[in-house]
Amino acid sequence: MTKALTIQPLHGGNDGHLKTLEDIREYVDRNWPLTKEDLVSWYSLNVKHGKGNRKGTSLTNSELYMNSLLKCGLLVETRGGVIECTFPRGKRRNRRVVEIIDEKIVYFLEMLRDARDGKTEKQLHKLAKKCGLTSDLKNGIQKRRGWLQSAQLLKRRDGKLYATPRGKKLIRKHFPELVDDARDDAKENPAEFGGKGEGPKHRTLKEYVYKVAEKVCGARVKERQMEYPLPSGDKVDVTAWDKGAIWHIEVKSRTSKDPDVTRGIYQCIKYAAVGKAVEKAKNSGRSVKSLLVVESKPSDNVSALAKGLGVRVYRLPASMRRELDERRAANG
Repeated sequence: MTKALTIQPLHGGNDGHLKTLEDIREYVDRNWPLTKEDLVSWYSLNVKHGKGNRKGTSLTNSELYMNSLLKCGLLVETRGGVIECTFPRGKRRNRRVVEIIDEKIVYFLEMLRDARDGKTEKQLHKLAKKCGLTSDLKNGIQKRRGWLQSAQLLKRRDGKLYATPRGKKLIRKHFPELVDDARDDAKENPAEFGGKGEGPKHRTLKEYVYKVAEKVCGARVKERQMEYPLPSGDKVDVTAWDKGAIWHIEVKSRTSKDPDVTRGIYQCIKYAAVGKAVEKAKNSGRSVKSLLVVESKPSDNVSALAKGLGVRVYRLPASMRRELDERRAANG
């Protein structure tokens, strides 16, 4: 089956596409049987949009919207030209709408998958090309974002898009290989993951350090990335670039005990060694630095180990810990 590249967002904005779709469903149910022409006529007179929820749009635009819903598979035209809705009512409606769209539209659930741990729209543009979305990338990403946000599967925070907990459940259903990867990571790194994958406190600390990398590194950061891959197969929590140096940053949240913080120290040593080898191979002239960021004050033994091995440990100051806690509370 060939999937289409374009998707129409419907009126209602990023938070209203599914409400508009539900209004269409109610009209179809009340007035069945009806044709596409009937639906186009009703939509042109009754759709709410713009400031003040103005009603009405042209017949031409209304037909484009209905054709898009037919193309997505949310509406079907049976023999005799009768229109029927394919999406159900009830608690699973939002999820089912997304699954129906995904069957007919390129890079839909894949976008949710790629944004699961945070991506900018620009990063998603590059990933979308690999899935075949090659035309009008900016609009294409924005329209997909609108549908996924409307279904409460995707959220925006600090200029990046993240899958919500509800979105991650859908990802696990449709991309089981990602669940297997998480299990493999847990087996490989039991001290960090505890057999359950990355914890929420570790994740939010990583996202926070990504945001405040300038303060943590004490340098003017020009570029930054989470989960930066090294040729050794490791992924660095946060990597930042300033004018002449690369910073590989490992983070340990308040839930990490001495053994895990100790492991973080040795990870920093490894990241620095591999990073220096990479830059030497490139002949870039850049220096490579590593840094361990912690929330809790390390024990005397751990601090002595870090000092003896030459690993810099940065504990978030009280003001930054309060800000991090506020962000965690705001995000539930």
